[in-house]
Amino acid sequence: MVKSFLAAGLVGVLILLPSQVQAQFFSSFLQQDAEAWAGSRTSALQVAGAVRETEEPAAAESTPGPGFEDRFAKGQYEFGITLGYGENFNLAPIDSPSDIRTQIRFAYVFPNFKYNLTGLVGKSFYRGAWYWMIEAGVAFTVVDPEQAGQPVDQAPTYLIGLVPLQLEYKFLNPERDWAPFFFLGAGVSWGDWSESTRELATVFEFILQFGAGLEYFLDNGTALNFNYRFWHLSNSNIKNPNIGINAHVFSLGYSF
Repeated sequence: MVKSFLAAGLVGVLILLPSQVQAQFFSSFLQQDAEAWAGSRTSALQVAGAVRETEEPAAAESTPGPGFEDRFAKGQYEFGITLGYGENFNLAPIDSPSDIRTQIRFAYVFPNFKYNLTGLVGKSFYRGAWYWMIEAGVAFTVVDPEQAGQPVDQAPTYLIGLVPLQLEYKFLNPERDWAPFFFLGAGVSWGDWSESTRELATVFEFILQFGAGLEYFLDNGTALNFNYRFWHLSNSNIKNPNIGINAHVFSLGYSF
């Protein structure tokens, strides 16, 4: 009741005041109210900013990739694929006056599987790991094979290969993202290259290969590599002629 009378009295006094005084009063009241509202809004924005600052570090955190010891531990394995280009060359002389060779240019597509046999071994510059590797894929000619400059067959001709007996050694160092490696392997093949070459006598051939390369490790556990291999095909004197094919193969690889 008392508050009602006081409010009514205040209103009455304001009405009796001159119009100029009334204007000054309401102007002052509105200005104070606006400042109070702006202050409350600024405070709210400051609080919201503080909340975001406390939340952002947690949101930015990510799961780290495998460490050096874990990535190259014994029992770790990886899958990959190798894509390359090969061309044969004359390594051993042909026992004939003409010495005519078959010229073969081919694409090389071989998926692979690698298994870490030892984990990290050795010290100093030769520290690394031994891998067992198995490869299987196809090599197919990209132009017609030729003898004395003359095409002898229609491309593509194919050769399916399996190399299950292969060892690879990587030189590993935790202070670098790359590693040299070398490998040596043996396997078998089946294809129709014998129909267009003088060097091969059977559709079944043995594969011998060795090579080296450089691998670059990516942060997500994958890797890229470039490698060279010497590639040999022959039938181990199952049938003559058994001159064999020797080729240079340059390739790029990806593993995950």
